[in-house]
Amino acid sequence: MVSNKSRLLRLYRYLYVNTDEDHFTTKAEIMDALRDEETIYSRQTVRDDIDTLSKEGYDIETVVSSGNFYYFRDREFSLEELRMIGDAVLSSRFISKKQKNTILKKLKRFCSKYQAESVERHLISVEPQTGGDARVYEMVNTINDAINQGKKISFQYSETDAVKAGRRRKNADERIVTVCSPFDLAWDGKNFYLTAWSDTEEKTLLYEVNRIVSPVILEAAAVPVPKNFKSESFVQEMLS
Repeated sequence: MVSNKSRLLRLYRYLYVNTDEDHFTTKAEIMDALRDEETIYSRQTVRDDIDTLSKEGYDIETVVSSGNFYYFRDREFSLEELRMIGDAVLSSRFISKKQKNTILKKLKRFCSKYQAESVERHLISVEPQTGGDARVYEMVNTINDAINQGKKISFQYSETDAVKAGRRRKNADERIVTVCSPFDLAWDGKNFYLTAWSDTEEKTLLYEVNRIVSPVILEAAAVPVPKNFKSESFVQEMLS
């Protein structure tokens, strides 16, 4: 027979990994997931164990309904904090690729399995170049969400000092409305850059993110990244 302590730990881990503010669970699902030859669960056992964990300070929320739903609410880090840590790790030139992957894997342990995918960002590191302000995390988050969802985005783009396939438009101050399929985000130590397929120009272009205004995720599916396309090489070539 499994001890009460072991049973509580299994319940805690199940709730931590499988639930969050957008994903609930029920007593029946908990019983099915944790039942084995050594553990006998009843609805009363589940309710008592959840009450015990709550009394010990674990933030397990109960959504009252005919059957009640449960989810793990407050964690050590918020999802945005995990994203920021992940960005910092991926952006570092002093951490090897292997170490970055190891750290990201560990970071995912601090959120549910549903949130874990968004912790691993579409971000690559390139050698630093001179450039503008990189504090554009709101736009980076929107673009990254579009990449995760496989959707196109639209935005206004100011060509002033912007890197775009090695050339600039004649009207440097003009804001161009563009629709594109985002491939990757790159960070060079000072600026974020977006690699994307442009619907307008029908080619892969490089956009400086701090020149992007009001990015919007569209319903249209994005053009997939070509199999032989290497974002890091493309970014380095465009910035050289």
